[in-house]
Order: sequence, then structure tokens, then C-alpha cells
Amino acid sequence: MKKIVIISLSVALILAWSIRFYLVNRDIDLPAVRVFQKGENVPVEKDFFVYSDEGMDGYNVKVLEAELVSVDTFLQSYNAGGQAENIGIFTDYIYMVRVSFGNQYNSFVNEKGIDLQVYYLKGTDYVLSLEDTCYRIANPDMPGTSFSLRQGTDMELVLPFSVMSSQTSRDHILEDPPKLQISLYPHQKLLELY
Repeated sequence: MKKIVIISLSVALILAWSIRFYLVNRDIDLPAVRVFQKGENVPVEKDFFVYSDEGMDGYNVKVLEAELVSVDTFLQSYNAGGQAENIGIFTDYIYMVRVSFGNQYNSFVNEKGIDLQVYYLKGTDYVLSLEDTCYRIANPDMPGTSFSLRQGTDMELVLPFSVMSSQTSRDHILEDPPKLQISLYPHQKLLELY
């Protein structure tokens, strides 16, 4: 008898949890995914990452080129061999993406703009994030990863993303190239690298 009561209570709890899970998640709107070609000047528009008032409307982003290189090759290309100890010990490769940002009509200069910390490279089953030390090496004139531009101006940056072979192999990345994510809601905008 005691066993039947325990089983009945367990089934009731699972059923209640399932109903609650369904009710909470049934109205979730997944972002519409929009993929753009390399070299295409993509307007951010009113899309955002976390908050709808991020204020990136008026900016556009364009992927110019991309290359997957070893950490040693990256450091040699910037004559920065002494910085190796500042890069994460598990980082084996750097995915370098040269990007152009432009401000066509955003008037929030020095208030709102682009935050590169929320930019990711997304593959089918992996995500690569910005490597801070490599970002400072590749962009020595940039004071940080957030910036705004005056209206009618543009700027090129190299965005270096960390690749840890223990999580995602180089071969897998080459077989399933990532895309640069520049917004998440209501449209997830992804820019192809090749």
C-alpha cells in the first residue's frame, strides 16, 4: 500500500511539473534567424542582444575576412611573443575576423553603440568567444571592447576568438565554419565568414 502511494505521488508530481513546464514555455517566441553573406553590409536596425534599448540602430557590420591560425602564428604576426603567458592556457587557435563597423545615423554618440563582449562565433554545436588579450594585441588603439562612432564614420577591427581544442577541434571548425552573431532578438543575425 505504501509503495502505491509513493508511486502515485511521484506520478502526480511529474505530471504537475510537466504541465507547469508546458504552460511557462508554450508562448516563447524564438528569434528569427537571418544569415548574411560575407562582405554584405548588414544593418543592425532595432535588433538587440539582451535589452531592447541597447541603441544599435543606425550601425552596420560587414565581415571583410576571416582566418583560423595557431596562437603562435597570431602572436608572431603582431610581434607579441611575450604576451603568450597572458592568453588562456587552453587556447590553441585564434579565429581572426576582420570586421568593418559603420554608424550611418545613430545619434547616441558616447552613450550607446557596439559591445563586442556579446559578439560570438556560432557553429552548429559550438560557440567561440572573444579572447581579451588577443583583442588588445590586434587593436592596440582601442581602449576597450565597447565603443560608439560618430555619425557617417566607420572603423575596421580584428576580432580574435578563442578556440580550445579540448572543447572543439580545429577539424570540426573547418568542416562546420562558424558565423558571426551581431544580434539575437527579435532577429538573430549571423554573418558568414566565407
